[in-house]
Amino acid sequence: MKKIVYIISMVLLLTTFGYANGDIKSSMDTKIHKALNILKEKDVSDKQKAKKIFKMFDKMFDYNLMARLSIGRDEWYSITDEQKQSYIKAFIKLLKESFIEKLKLYNNQDIVVKDFLKTKRGRGVLKTVIVGKKDSIKVDYKFYRSKKRGWIIYDVVIADVSIIQSYRKQFADILQNSNFDKFLKKIETPQKTNA
Repeated sequence: MKKIVYIISMVLLLTTFGYANGDIKSSMDTKIHKALNILKEKDVSDKQKAKKIFKMFDKMFDYNLMARLSIGRDEWYSITDEQKQSYIKAFIKLLKESFIEKLKLYNNQDIVVKDFLKTKRGRGVLKTVIVGKKDSIKVDYKFYRSKKRGWIIYDVVIADVSIIQSYRKQFADILQNSNFDKFLKKIETPQKTNA
């Protein structure tokens, strides 16, 4: 169930950006169902399904912030600009490869959007539940408000576990035993480092 929750969470993650003035909650049903319908397409490979979903929503990710948060402030400011760019590219690839790998686990689960709560300093949380045949799992989407791009997700919390924090812990373990360049080579092989 954990892997299925991850894939549905990623679908929702891909569908919740760009609402500068609109109501995020009411906009979600249409967006979610578009993405879920793509997942239900027959005779289409997982890679092709993922490509369609990414094409629809890629520009709405704040990959830079997600990458920076996933290795932590100290590590981020200790590397060169060139290393930062290489890391962002590797991190995006890691997220996408992980998403594609888990597409095969989707089995017609549904997503119920509960509420969008604005918090302090231009932040917000979208409360959702993934409903399976046997159980349900809460998934919270953390947003920040960008002046140029509206509400953008920077983290997903599945059953009280943050995806970004999971990556950060995993990456910290790798970085503890190697330098940044060796770490970068390791995360460029996604099947060995998925969160």
